[in-house]
Amino acid sequence: MTDAPVLVLPRAAIPPDWRPRKGAVPLAWNELAHYLDRYRPAFWLPRPQAEIDRRWKQAIPYVLVSDPQNRLAAYRRRGGERRLHGYWSLGLGGHVERLDQRPKPSATLRACARRELLEELGVQPKRLRFLGVINEEQSHVGEVHWGLVFHARLDHRLEDSPELGLLHWIRPQALRLPLECWSRLALELLHPRKLATADNPSPLAAQSSHHSEDEHP
Repeated sequence: MTDAPVLVLPRAAIPPDWRPRKGAVPLAWNELAHYLDRYRPAFWLPRPQAEIDRRWKQAIPYVLVSDPQNRLAAYRRRGGERRLHGYWSLGLGGHVERLDQRPKPSATLRACARRELLEELGVQPKRLRFLGVINEEQSHVGEVHWGLVFHARLDHRLEDSPELGLLHWIRPQALRLPLECWSRLALELLHPRKLATADNPSPLAAQSSHHSEDEHP
């Protein structure tokens, strides 16, 4: 882990409704962007400090990627975050870095999401659709991270990733993999009704989710 600064928000500056103890919150991009750009609670902190100090939440763009048949890209965790090794993930993304910085915080977050997709997949989707936010406070990883969930649809399926290795393309309804917590929460935003059952209803099934798309391809 380097000492490079990452984008963080004071925990107290994130509205309580947007950081449940464990949950997914559908949210309109315009609402989030208005809050971040108006109050500008985000600033830069050395990553080693941000990883251990729960007064801060590292903002993490977390992108679900699907192919033309609506299958989601999945990969086994490896790399720098050892606490997640052994789990499978559906989310691509990472920490917001200085090279992502734009005049507005909301634009900075989108720039990070697009950079991470280019680095990890080698492609740039035409549109990024924002779904909402995810949060969990039950693990050391979750306590210091806050996820912003996007969805990108590719024109074709990729077999592997320059950074992640072999990609597996799966249908959400047929998941049997040991997913990391954030992936399960993100799925609730993408398919709240399809994943709900009579015995285990999704808490989001009855809520309307105002998704928004990037205006600039």
